[in-house]
Amino acid sequence: MHIKTPSLNADNYIDVKQTTQAGIEVKCKIAAVSICIIITLMCSSRVSAADLKDIPLIGLAFLTNLGIHETGHYVIANQAGAEGNTLNFFTKENNSFFLGLSTVTEIENKAKPGYHMAGEVASSYTFEFALRKYRENNTTYNQALMFFSMTDFLWYSTYAFYIAPYKNARFDPIGISETTGIDRDKIFMVALTHTSLNAVRVLTGEDRLVPYYMLDRDFIGFGVRGSF
Repeated sequence: MHIKTPSLNADNYIDVKQTTQAGIEVKCKIAAVSICIIITLMCSSRVSAADLKDIPLIGLAFLTNLGIHETGHYVIANQAGAEGNTLNFFTKENNSFFLGLSTVTEIENKAKPGYHMAGEVASSYTFEFALRKYRENNTTYNQALMFFSMTDFLWYSTYAFYIAPYKNARFDPIGISETTGIDRDKIFMVALTHTSLNAVRVLTGEDRLVPYYMLDRDFIGFGVRGSF
């Protein structure tokens, strides 16, 4: 008996690869949305429902984190001796909309990963400050600033990698991937891990596992400190 097995030609391979990638993207989207929902519920369970008077405070917290995030890029670009260093907010470029946009006309290749990562590092510092203030005084502003800075890299990675119609290299996660060669799904998992561990710190009030980013002019990294 002769059994004929189907061959896997180039077209079949491409289809399988694209289907697999699409499946991963869907899973990443679901994971990110689920984590954000859980974090939102965790945070909201610790405070009363926001009144209309709280909306300006929430908006101020959002703008605070956004401003610090973009300033992080600007500062690192200056330290790296970049040329044409500019900072803009709520702008559109190459069919992509940016809440904040730091740009340079010339920067050393070895400084590019740190430049792209600088905004996330700045937001992580903002989170540590906001978490401390939140524990001291649970105000709407402190809670909102903590939330926005905690989820900054997660929602940015989700949007840049899996939602945005145009994959613009000016999006920080894409810039990090292109300048380091790190796969985008791995970057997403770093963002997801960072946010999840910080969410546990918010929920438990303890700092047993503290995620952090490492940034130097020529180096970026991610680590977790343990305290037991």
